Amino acid sequence: MIPTLDVSAEQAVKAACRHCGLGAASTGGYCCYGCELAAQIAGEGEQRRGELYGLITFCLLLSMIVMMLSLFLFAEDVYPPTAGDGLGWMRQAYRVASGVLSTPVVLLLGIPLLRRSLQSFRERQPSMDLLVAAGAAAAYGLSIFNLVRGRQGVYFDSATSALVLTTLGRYLEASARARASRVIAPSLQLTSAEFLATGDDGIARRLGASSILAGMTLLINLEETVPVDLRVAPSSGPVEVTLGVLTGAAAPVTMKPGDEIPAGAVVVSGPLHGIALRGARESTLERLAELARSLKERPSRLQRLGDAFAGALVPLVGLLAVATFVLTLVRGSLDHAVVTSLAVVLAACPCTYGVATPLVLWLALRKALAHGVCVRNASALEELSAVSAVAFDKTGTLTDPRLAVLRADLTASAAEAEIPGLLAALEEGSRHPVAQALLGWSSDNHSAPAALSDRRMVVGKGVSARDAAGRTLLLGSLQWLIDEGVAVGSTAGDTAAARVALAGDGVLLARFSIGEALRPEAQETIAALRAQGIEAMILTGDTAEGASDIAASLGITAHAALTPMGKVDLLATRGKQIAMVGDGLNDAPALAGTGPSFAMDGGTGLARGMAQVTLLRPDLRLVPWTIALARRATAVGYQNLYASTAYNLVFLGLAASGALRPVWAGLSMLTSSLLTLASSLRINAIEGPEGSQPEAAILDEQPRTARPVAAEVV
Repeated sequence: MIPTLDVSAEQAVKAACRHCGLGAASTGGYCCYGCELAAQIAGEGEQRRGELYGLITFCLLLSMIVMMLSLFLFAEDVYPPTAGDGLGWMRQAYRVASGVLSTPVVLLLGIPLLRRSLQSFRERQPSMDLLVAAGAAAAYGLSIFNLVRGRQGVYFDSATSALVLTTLGRYLEASARARASRVIAPSLQLTSAEFLATGDDGIARRLGASSILAGMTLLINLEETVPVDLRVAPSSGPVEVTLGVLTGAAAPVTMKPGDEIPAGAVVVSGPLHGIALRGARESTLERLAELARSLKERPSRLQRLGDAFAGALVPLVGLLAVATFVLTLVRGSLDHAVVTSLAVVLAACPCTYGVATPLVLWLALRKALAHGVCVRNASALEELSAVSAVAFDKTGTLTDPRLAVLRADLTASAAEAEIPGLLAALEEGSRHPVAQALLGWSSDNHSAPAALSDRRMVVGKGVSARDAAGRTLLLGSLQWLIDEGVAVGSTAGDTAAARVALAGDGVLLARFSIGEALRPEAQETIAALRAQGIEAMILTGDTAEGASDIAASLGITAHAALTPMGKVDLLATRGKQIAMVGDGLNDAPALAGTGPSFAMDGGTGLARGMAQVTLLRPDLRLVPWTIALARRATAVGYQNLYASTAYNLVFLGLAASGALRPVWAGLSMLTSSLLTLASSLRINAIEGPEGSQPEAAILDEQPRTARPVAAEVV
C-alpha cells in the first residue's frame, strides 16, 4: 500500500529574490540592497559588469583620497590656525577638493542606498540602510553648509566612508548567499528518463514522467526510478524495489502482482510492468516535494541582527537629533542648533551598523564554504547558534548508504577459502544492494571468482548455479533455502536488515547478516556534540528493530517508523531548537521545516535544496564544527552590535549635550568602524575541522549539473 501523505502545510510563500533566490522582503524583487547591487554586477553582461566594478573601485579610490585630505583638515580643531601662517589657502583648497571628490560617491552610492532604505521604511521594515543613508546625508549636508559659509568643519570623509563600507559589506554578504544558492541548486525533477507507456489505444510510446496519465501500462527497467504511483500488473512477475525514499529503510522489498508501489521507488530486480494509478503531479513523490517547498518558504523566525538594532536606533537618533535642535535653538543661535543636532546624527556611527553583522557573517559563510560546508544564508547561522539538539536520519546519514556484511558465519562443512570465490562468482555483475554487500565482503577477503555454470537468477529469492565439482549451489534468502530443504539454523536475536545463506547440495555452507554499517566518524561526531552540550537522537522511517542497534551503539535515543510529516511534527513538538541531518527525499519536509537543517553530500537534489546547510564532503564531523562556527560568528556579531551601541550611546550623549564638536563626532564614527572591522576579523582565527584543509576551488564552484533522482535515491 502506498504511504499516505498529508500536504496541508501552511502556504506562506514569499516572492523569491531575483539574485540569491531566497524569500524577498521587498516588492522590488530583491531581499536587500546588497542583492540588488550584486545582481547588477553579476547579471548585466560582461560590459555592464565591468562598468559596475569600475564604479565601486572609483568610489573607493575617491573615498581614500578624501580621507587623506581630511587628516590635514582635522588638525585645525587640535591646532587652530594662526594669522599669517600662510596655509589658509591650502586648507580652503583641501576643503573644496574634499567636497568635489566626495560628491560622486554620495550620488553613485548614496542615492541607491537611500532609495532602498526609503522603500523598506514604506513597507514598515526600517533597516540599518536608513541609518547609514541618514548619517551620510547629515555629514555631507553639514560639510556643504560649512563650506558655503566659509567655516572650518567639513566631514566629507565620514559620508564617503559610511557609504563605501556599507556598500562593500552588503555586496560581499549578498555574493556569499548567491554562491551558496548556486552550490545547492536542487533538481526537483523526478527523473529525466523516458518510459515505455501503453495507453487505451494499445500503442506503446516513450514518454517523460510529466506526460504519464493514470491507467497507462508502464515498463520500468532495472535501476530506474518509478515515475508515478502504480500497481504491479498481473503480467509482471515478482520484483524487488527499494523504498528508502519514503521509509528510510535500505533493504529491498519484494512486490507481487497487485501490490502498489509509490513514485520514487527504485527497481533493483526487474523489469517491472505496472499500471499508473495517477499522474506525476498527483503522485506521492511530487506531493512530498510540494510539502517540502511550502515548509521551506515559511517566513524566518529571526530578524537580521543588525536590522533589529537599526530598527530601534533609527527613530531614537531621529528623535534625539530633533530634540537637540529644538533645545539648542531655544538656548542659542540657529547655526549652533544645526551644528549640534547634526553632530548627534554623525555620532550615531551608521557605517558601524552597515558592517557589524554583514562582515562577520560573510567571513563565517566563506570559512564554512572553504572547509566543505555550504551555508545557505546568514539566518541559517543565527539559527544554528541556538541549536540544543541534533536529529539524525539513519540510513545514508549515520550509516553508510550501501549495505554491508555485518556478520559471516561459516559452517564446519565449508572450506573457508572457497566461500569468497563462490560469492564473487554467484553475484558477479549484479547491482542488487544485497549482492553488492556480498561482493564487497568477497573483495575484502581477496578471492578470485570460482568457475560456475548454469547460473540462474530467481527474483525475490536468490541465485543458483553449479560449481566445478558439480554441486548445486543456492545463495539467497533463508526462507528460500528452507523451502528447498536446507537446514539454516536459528535466527533468534538477529536484527539485520537482510539475512542470506549459501548452501551446496542441500548442506548449509555459510550464513550472512547484512545491514547498515555506521559511518567511521559517527562516534566522534556524537562525542563532539555532547562536548558542546547538544543532545543527539535518531529520526527514521525504518522499524524500531532496524534503528535500535544503531542507537545503542551510539548511546542515543531513536524514534522509528516515522512518516515524512511525522518527522516534522516530532521536531515541532519537542520545544527546543533541533537541527535535522538527512540525505533522502523522505527527509526533505523535516529539512525544510521547523529549524536549521543539514543535507549530506550525495543526498538527493530535493534534500539539498530544502536544507539550510549542505555538507560538500561525506564527513559527519562537519555538523558539530559548523554549529561551533555559527555560535562563534553569532557571538562576535552580538558583541559588535552591543559594543557599537554602547559606543554610540556614549557619544550620542556627548553630542546631545553640546560637548562633542562635529569633527570629533566624525572621528568617533571612523574609530567605531575600525574597531568593528578588527573585531569581525577574529572569525578568521577559527580553525577548520580536524584533518581539514581549506579548498579554494569550492569558493568559486559553478552550478552543479542537475542529476536525476534515479541516480540519487539509492
